[in-house]
Amino acid sequence: MSSEKVHVRSNGCMKPYNWMQVGTWILLPLLLLQFFFFASPLLPLAASIPCSIVVFFFGILTAYKAIKTTITDPADSHLQKKKQGANFTDEEKAEKEARYCHHCESNVNNNAVHCNICHKCIEGYDHHCKWLNNCIGKKNYQLFFDTLVSLNLFLVSQSAVLIGIIVAFFVGWDDGQTSSTEQRAIDWFGANQPNVVIGLNLGFLTIDLISEWLILQLLFFHLSLRRKGLTTYQYIIKLNETNRIKAKHQRQINDRRAHHIKKANEEGNSWEKMKLVVGGWKGCGCIDPIRKEMKEEDEAAKVAAAKAASRRSEMESITNDDSSDGNAKEDDNVRGSGIYIHSQGNGASS
Repeated sequence: MSSEKVHVRSNGCMKPYNWMQVGTWILLPLLLLQFFFFASPLLPLAASIPCSIVVFFFGILTAYKAIKTTITDPADSHLQKKKQGANFTDEEKAEKEARYCHHCESNVNNNAVHCNICHKCIEGYDHHCKWLNNCIGKKNYQLFFDTLVSLNLFLVSQSAVLIGIIVAFFVGWDDGQTSSTEQRAIDWFGANQPNVVIGLNLGFLTIDLISEWLILQLLFFHLSLRRKGLTTYQYIIKLNETNRIKAKHQRQINDRRAHHIKKANEEGNSWEKMKLVVGGWKGCGCIDPIRKEMKEEDEAAKVAAAKAASRRSEMESITNDDSSDGNAKEDDNVRGSGIYIHSQGNGASS
């Protein structure tokens, strides 16, 4: 480990901050203020109160969950014990569920990953969230997920209200009439600027819809991960491994294609060369002789592996049967010896 002192961050409220985190804490209050000053006044009183309660409830809930996620220290439990000055027993140092991190200079749990931004190991590491400027792990993942859900509900409810206001504003324009919503926009704080008011609502609706689309994708992604029992980090590792396997397979196809094309050139087989070239084009995999050949080889390998496994299973079954027969014969011999000894004893006593 470097002798240079590393600044270990406890949570997302510690420096260094980033523009994404700052943007989060500016945009959320801005959306609430926009609704309070530009959307709620355009609603009839009977709708304004319940709509405002719903929007502000989800907005405040989002802020609360986000703050809790940000201030939670997701560090590995071993690191927190070390920070508190606790001494590890020999059993704890040698426990199978722990490994040693040379960066943290401490034992950490096997599911911990070292974050180079926070400079510490995170237990149950999921990812480092730049929007909250904190790592997401076992200790704050549920809070993070709750933040996504509440933010999604906040954006949906606010967008729904803004869409209703904008639609109601333009009702009656074909007949040259002024709708009640437009009239309230005209009367808004006595400014007599309905187009400015509705333009601001249109602008914030655009922000809401874009944000909603992004958050909804993220929410569905995490729902998928929870269903599969994976963290974001595990998913990325698995995806990279899958991509490496695909890349290796593609290299094998390319090498074999180059070899076959060279062979076709040497033999002067133009038809075979054309099939090989066209088969390599995107979307032409179904007529590719190379892929067909490799697929047949894979299927043959699977059949051979299945046969080998079946033979091993049969041999194990025969071995187990022989062992059972041997044990049974041994038991019979023991019982026979016992009967013989018993009969000899009776003869002696008589």
